[in-house]
Amino acid sequence: MTSRWKHRELTGREKRFLVYLAVLVAGVGFYLWRSRWNPTVTIRTAHFVILSSAPTNQAWEIARTSESLYAAYTKLLGARLTLLTNPHPLRMKLYRDREEFRRCAHVFGYAEAYYRNPYCHAYYDDNGPNAYHWMLHEVTHQLNAEVAQLDLAQWLDEGLADYFGSSLLPHGQLLPGTVDINTYPAWWIEHIATSGDLESDLSNGSVIPLRAIVTGRGGPSLNQKVNLYYLEWWTLVHFLFDSEEGKYREGTLQVLREGGSLKSFEKHIGPVERIQPLWYASVGRLKRALEGRDFRALYKLQHLDRHP
Repeated sequence: MTSRWKHRELTGREKRFLVYLAVLVAGVGFYLWRSRWNPTVTIRTAHFVILSSAPTNQAWEIARTSESLYAAYTKLLGARLTLLTNPHPLRMKLYRDREEFRRCAHVFGYAEAYYRNPYCHAYYDDNGPNAYHWMLHEVTHQLNAEVAQLDLAQWLDEGLADYFGSSLLPHGQLLPGTVDINTYPAWWIEHIATSGDLESDLSNGSVIPLRAIVTGRGGPSLNQKVNLYYLEWWTLVHFLFDSEEGKYREGTLQVLREGGSLKSFEKHIGPVERIQPLWYASVGRLKRALEGRDFRALYKLQHLDRHP
């Protein structure tokens, strides 16, 4: 009896499909193998659990810095926000270096750290003057979401993360608002308010109208002006917390509670067109204070360096 099934040669199209499928499977398998990650140490602190492949001394430095941020954040915001007093441990994956971070944390675009619940992903930047500012920025996002449970407009969420991430950490104590010039976006500060005249800078594109910043509408493309957006988010929050001896701080805490809408901003801070020139003047003062200074010079300028 002969079989009813007869052998058929694959068509050229079918053969190409199988080849492409084999290449795809092999490529995915290689990518997953190459991006595997094996943390070598787990550090537990009062508020964090850190899985790390970095050297142990670096992992502990990041752990102490994270706790310093937690203390500064809760001290600044805790009086007016409802913070979780006993939240679950905040989780972090700390990679050995930038290459491992990009490979194992699946980073394809521009990112030096990122937060995606439940983990903050970061690396120890051993090649720069500040090893942890990217991490501070992203852990602030983590605190906003998991400790303060805030739902913030982009300008306020990013501005707050910039505010803490760009602060000095003398002797292990984070000082919010005291600027470390060797942090992002502070190191780009010469690119904002380039002429010293508000109307000229609105025209030349080195200032984005404050209404566009707060509403998130009507400004230039974020992809084209990403550094300028971060500079404005940062300097606006810096102005709101620290200008005129904290005149706007109480109102800013109310804006935080309400999410950062234009309506909330104008209710608790003031009309955005009236605030714009005041913020702009504070940017000029900040630029003059930071002009030509490196970390060590600024450290001494602000009378924080207690050692000879």
